[in-house]
Amino acid sequence: MRHWSAMSLQLIALIVGSLIVSTLLSSLLMMNNLPVWWMICIPVLYLSTLLVHRASGVLITLGFGAYFLIMMSGYTIPVLKQFIILLLLTMLTNLAYLLQVILFRSQFALNVAEARVSQLIAVDPETGFDNRNRFFMDLEAERDRLIRSGGTFVVTFISLPLLNDFEKRYGLSEYEWFLDYFSDELHEATRRTDKKYRVATDTFAILFPQTSLEKAQIVHERIKQLLHGYSRLDGEPLTIDCLDKSFEVTLENSFMSLDEIRIYLIEDEKK
Repeated sequence: MRHWSAMSLQLIALIVGSLIVSTLLSSLLMMNNLPVWWMICIPVLYLSTLLVHRASGVLITLGFGAYFLIMMSGYTIPVLKQFIILLLLTMLTNLAYLLQVILFRSQFALNVAEARVSQLIAVDPETGFDNRNRFFMDLEAERDRLIRSGGTFVVTFISLPLLNDFEKRYGLSEYEWFLDYFSDELHEATRRTDKKYRVATDTFAILFPQTSLEKAQIVHERIKQLLHGYSRLDGEPLTIDCLDKSFEVTLENSFMSLDEIRIYLIEDEKK
């Protein structure tokens, strides 16, 4: 059995209610020999409310109501029926307004869900590090913090060319074993405040807040040592070649450095 959300049920109820009231209004106009083209106000009312603005439906209702009362001088229609026609038109206006509100809320909920999904997929599933998109977001945020508070930060890229065909050469289990080893050791070699990313299959990035290039270089040496000391599942040692590139971002060169970082990643991706 299909499970409907409360918002879906409200939307269905509004659509059904709109159809019923529209049918009653159209029937009442035809039964009293009123111009059929007057029914065009129904789709105009809904389209203006949904696509233009909620208040536009009210303006159309007021305009048609005034026109209707003026035209009634040429018809012999009881006042009660005139009142019912205007009442049905008012009900349609309210239904169109409520429908617009529900659709707006649905769109808002969809945008929130998309934002949550984007946040979830911002993590590399193989290492648990944030991905390339999150890297650029955090990079911009760190640059903005730098402009406000001063100081310096360092961005380091670590390239492991062997990762491009690691799985093909050593198998899936060995590949996963290495990624687990590398991610764990990288966490151990850095501070909690240092942010780690996987920006490409073979490239990782580290963002060191409030750090100089000299201090970041100490972490580079630790990473090289852990890669040289790696052992495969069967205990056989395997030396992993490592290439690194660092950018020190200061208040004076912040905009230029971010451009250099972007260019470096683009060029690295083309290799």
